[in-house]
Order: sequence, then C-alpha cells, then structure tokens
Amino acid sequence: MDWLANNESSLSAIAAIIAIIAGIAVTLRFTWSRMPGKGLSNLKRPAFLSDWRNIALISLVLFGVTLLGILTLSDGDADKPDDAGVDISGKPSVAVLPLNNISGDPEQTYLADGIAEDVITLLSRNPRFFVIARNSSVTYRGKAIDIRQVGEELGVRYVVEGSLRKIGERLRVNIQLIDTNNGRHVWAEKYDRAYTDIFALQDEITNGIAIALGDQIFTAEIARAHSTPTDNLDAWGLVMRSNSAVVHFNRESNNQATRDLRAALALDPDYALAKAELSINLCLKVVHSFSDKPREDMTEAYTLAAEALRAQPDDPLVLTRAGSCYGFTGRREDGIRLQEKALINQPNNALALWTMGAALVLDGQAALGLSKLEQAILLSPREPQMYVIRVFQAVALVYLERYTEAEKASLAGLQVYDGWYQSWIVLARAKAGLGDIKGAQQALYKAKEIEPSFSLMSLKKSYAIIYKDKGRQILSDLEPIWPEDLLTNDK
Repeated sequence: MDWLANNESSLSAIAAIIAIIAGIAVTLRFTWSRMPGKGLSNLKRPAFLSDWRNIALISLVLFGVTLLGILTLSDGDADKPDDAGVDISGKPSVAVLPLNNISGDPEQTYLADGIAEDVITLLSRNPRFFVIARNSSVTYRGKAIDIRQVGEELGVRYVVEGSLRKIGERLRVNIQLIDTNNGRHVWAEKYDRAYTDIFALQDEITNGIAIALGDQIFTAEIARAHSTPTDNLDAWGLVMRSNSAVVHFNRESNNQATRDLRAALALDPDYALAKAELSINLCLKVVHSFSDKPREDMTEAYTLAAEALRAQPDDPLVLTRAGSCYGFTGRREDGIRLQEKALINQPNNALALWTMGAALVLDGQAALGLSKLEQAILLSPREPQMYVIRVFQAVALVYLERYTEAEKASLAGLQVYDGWYQSWIVLARAKAGLGDIKGAQQALYKAKEIEPSFSLMSLKKSYAIIYKDKGRQILSDLEPIWPEDLLTNDK
C-alpha cells in the first residue's frame, strides 16, 4: 500500500496510456475491417493488422516498455534525497539564531548573542554538520520570524532558536531545535543554571542538538576541546561587544573595538581570544592608515598574536584572528597556514574561509582565493561584513581581468555597507578597467569623503604592506587618471 501511495501519479499515467493504446488498437481494427475493397485497390492491408491477436501483442509490448520507463523514472525520483537543508556534501544543515533576550535589560543582548556564537563554534567543530556562520544568523536578532522562511533564506534544514533570562546570578535558557520543512520541534530543553556555569551550559546545548540530529557519538571530544576561554565573564562580554563594533568597519568602530579589547585584557591579561582579536584590530588600524604610531602598533599586534597562539594553538577563532593579522600585513604565507589549520579544526568556519581567500588574493593567487571567497558566501549568505568579502572578490576578478564582474561584486558590497572607503577604491579600479574614467574618479572622491586621510600616497604605503605585488595591478589603471587633488593628503 505504501508503494501505491508513493506512486499514485505514475499509476495514473499508466492508466491513461493503457486507455490510449487500447483506443488506438480498436480504432485501427475497426477502420481496416470497414474500409471498402475498391477504395483500397492500391493500398495493401498489413498482414499483422488482420489478426486481433497481433494487435493485442503489439499493445502489450508498448504497454510494457512504457510501464518500465515510468517506474524507472519514478524510482529515480524516489531515490533522490530531499536536498532542502542539506548542503552539497549531504550533511545536515543547521542555523543557530541569537537567543531572544527577555531579561528586560538591553545590556544582556551580548550575553544572548555570545551563547549562540559559542554554540555555533562548537557545532562547527563537528565535520558531520554544515553550520551557517554566526554573522548570517545574527541578522535575525529581534525580528519576528517564520521558521520556514529562515530555512529558505539560509538554505538550512534545521534552526535553533530560544530565549534567555538573567535573574540575579541565575540564567534561564529555553532552546528548541526545529525542522524548517514542517515546523516540527525535533528537540527542546530548558536550563536553569548559575551564571558562572555559562560555558558548561553551552556544551550541554551543543551536545543536545548534536544527539537530536542523530550524531550519538558527538562527542565528548568536542566538549573537552572547548576549554573555558576565560574565568572572567565581563571580559568575555567585552570581546563579544568588540565584534559587534566592527560589523561596520571605519576609523571610529576600529577605535571602539580596540578600547573594548584592551578593557577585556585589563580584566583577564591571559585571555587568548582577546589578544588575538586585538592583534587583528591593530593590524587593520595600521594598514588603513588610522594609526598615529604604526610601527609600535604593528609590533604589539604581532606580539599579541604570538602570545595567543602559544596559549591556544588549536583554537579555531584564535587561529583565524591571528592568521588574519598576518595575512593582511605581508606575512601572507603564515596567515594562510593558520587559516588552513583553523579550517581543519572547524570546517564550517566562514571567517577562516574568507580571510584565507583574501590572503590568497593578496598573495597573487587570485583564482584560488576567489574560490575560497565564494565558499564563504555560500556558508554565510547573510554575512553583515559581506561588503568586505565582496571587495576581495572584486580584487580577485580585477586580477583575472574580469572587470564587469568586478564592478558587479563591488556594487553588491556597497549595497550592504557603503561606509568603508576601500569599497570605493576597488569600484574605481573596476570602472577604470572598463574605461569609465569619470565613474572611477567619482568613486575615488567618495573614498576621500569617507576617509579624510585617503590619498594616492597613503594608498601606496598601505598596498606596499598588504599586496605581494605592492598593489601594482590595482593601481595600474588608476594612477594615470588619479585626480591631482587626491595625490597627497592636505589635511
């Protein structure tokens, strides 16, 4: 009966074909038997149509061939897996949404986001799962959502959502794992824990999700690998806040993140992730010409990165952030090596993918870098820093002399956020490659409007650090058309 239910449409088609074949057979037999002999003097009746048994045999053969074809197609369709929520590798796909902060205290939002981020990190260490990056999931914070719509937008089968309430020194957390295909709750749990047990709580949530998805062996190893990052929860919160500060990167957001991270290290001087995060912020401060003391800041950045790596040599986030610092400041081979290690430890690390792709592009490996960037876009389709990924995608396309695509990538990034001056520089380069001189110059003036210190001289200094070719490919079509009043910084 199950077969009949599952093949209802196929049986309907077979019935229709039987009726058609039978009708044709009867019509042919009737027509030949009724046609006058004189009218057929020049037309000989086929011998096989003179016997009804031959007609029946032909009908049965046609019916058999048709039935075989339909059943084959039907079986083929039945064998195809439901690809909703399963990535190209066939792994169960999961998105962890930020917890809903119902504490009544907006300051606890970072706590809700931090728990979700750490659960994502833990799940991502399991190679059996395809986990959407945190920065795509966080875009749903505070919104009334339809689970099925989230599944469609992120391309996932399962969504984790929940709520958090902090009462005094207690945390109450509700978690649900939902199948986006039908809205069914696969697993749900309530937790009432001491605030100081937050990291053990994250391990419990992660293991509960993994087991609910059928991975009964998940792993105690994963939980053991997640060593407590810091004993100081205020320091942890400051690191979470620093990440939010640089979603829209500019001079002020870079300064704010730096202040938060220094405050975190003042509370816990041994906090490895805070050191790694501060190292990349200082590196970016230097390469964007935001720093008043670039030599000292770069030296401190490298020192912090090295200390973080000694303390947590296998932590994916530490590897990713330290690798980013190296990759964006001329130590591209070191940066790529660290990103590769981060991806071994956390295969779903979209940040490691795109920062590795960026380092490859800066190293002149445009095609390989482009493929990594495209993988990151697939893994984190709603990435708030998509504008950064698009810039490096556009740079790779410029190196490959695919200027129309480079312009398209640049414009896509600007639609996400138009306040990063580097986005306008790359758009200018794409337009110059297309021969749009006026458009290129307008984009350069827009970069100057956003960052007053911007000039050709400052850009050359920056590119000499970050690009293997010192930026020659990017500047080749821009220098001849560069506006004279943007050659140096007159501020």
